[in-house]
Amino acid sequence: MSSLAFTVFGIHCILIVTGLSGNIFILIVHLLDWLKTREHNPCNIIINSIGTSNIILQGAVSFQEICFFISPKLFSQVWVSFLIIGIMTSLTLSSLWCATCLCFYYCVKITNINRFMLYKLKAKLAKVVPWLIFFSVVLSWSSGMPAYWDLYFHFSLISGNKTGNVTMLMFYRNGSRCNCFFEMSIFLASFAFAIIILTGGAIITSLCRHMSRMRQNNESWGQSRIQTHLSAVRTVTSLLVLYLVFFIIFTILSNPTSITDDVTITVGFIVVACFPTLNSIILILGNRKPLNTVKKILGMKASMTNTNVSVITHD
Repeated sequence: MSSLAFTVFGIHCILIVTGLSGNIFILIVHLLDWLKTREHNPCNIIINSIGTSNIILQGAVSFQEICFFISPKLFSQVWVSFLIIGIMTSLTLSSLWCATCLCFYYCVKITNINRFMLYKLKAKLAKVVPWLIFFSVVLSWSSGMPAYWDLYFHFSLISGNKTGNVTMLMFYRNGSRCNCFFEMSIFLASFAFAIIILTGGAIITSLCRHMSRMRQNNESWGQSRIQTHLSAVRTVTSLLVLYLVFFIIFTILSNPTSITDDVTITVGFIVVACFPTLNSIILILGNRKPLNTVKKILGMKASMTNTNVSVITHD
């Protein structure tokens, strides 16, 4: 094994361990909290759904990388490639839509809602969240798994002239028999991104109004709520950037029309492998219980400021 291949293999191993550890840590913290309180926190349910999707996605990414680097003959088989694309598309859409549910939850729970229907939704949010997650998972897998039956390899020959010699270069891309698979995936992802942007904008607007009201009334009791707004804004913005970068790289790897060298594929795999790790870090930093647990493990003082959006009930 060359030094470059050994380095890449080491990076992947580190990312696998950190990604699995971070997301499993979130699940364990919330499980222990549930054993103490026996209460089903809607925010924790959404975060656990994202963590579970990340763990399964980490396994799928690891399998894809093992096939590509260790068993290229298996990776080159058509049914393996399409099965991996279907599973990873389903998992990425599922993770994205669960994150969208989290951003929607933050928006409804934090922002000032005066309309009767939206206020009623806030009151019944604990019952609505499980159905939102169920709908997100079903929608994602119903859109992703058809790739196994719908996709096919489309080969094309392109003539090239190098040093005066005419050569024929063969390129391939994934084609869709119904001409709708990639369009449907992009539409669902774009719709989710639009919701995240709208909810983030609503939270920022609510934060600005709250700070303006505090300045006008010379209030000081609302600092904890400002911290809650800021925590939600950081989480929503970080998730938006992370998922945008991930989906761009994942789309390139899923339909490698312009990929001509192994270096580009290797870098793309590394970026995709970073996703579960970075996602778990964002979720930990944006949730009080996992963050305080990490601080206790590191010997740091736990934060007394309540930045957990799930307990905010101000209207």
